[in-house]
Amino acid sequence: MDSARGGSLTLRQRLFALGFATLLLTGLSSVGAVAQVVAHTITASAGANGSIAPDGAVTVNDGADQSFTITPNANHHVAEVLVDGVSVGAVTSHTFTTVTADHTISATFAIDTYTITASAGANGSIAPSGAVTVDHGAHQSF
Repeated sequence: MDSARGGSLTLRQRLFALGFATLLLTGLSSVGAVAQVVAHTITASAGANGSIAPDGAVTVNDGADQSFTITPNANHHVAEVLVDGVSVGAVTSHTFTTVTADHTISATFAIDTYTITASAGANGSIAPSGAVTVDHGAHQSF
């Protein structure tokens, strides 16, 4: 109790009260302080005849990794994958490691093709001759 109420606080009680008040004020003032997570966007897209997963705008926390899977439709193959506009080849997966900025990834696909080598023996001919490339499912006459 304090002297106005007929008692006095000990030094220990005063220090405790002061520490408690400081703790309350410090705690209350920091309640509104919320740590912000920095996030980046990787925009993923796929052309016709295939897909990329995940697709669209993918949110990635700063410093995190994000993987993508590129899948062609049946009878097609990955033609090219561009990361931030630069070719990384005809890959079927790509991982962005330690993301610290926005990125883009896009995939294009092409139909599977086959090569027919046509030749004729003596006393005959064939047209077309030589190596003929044919798309999957297409017909080629000779």
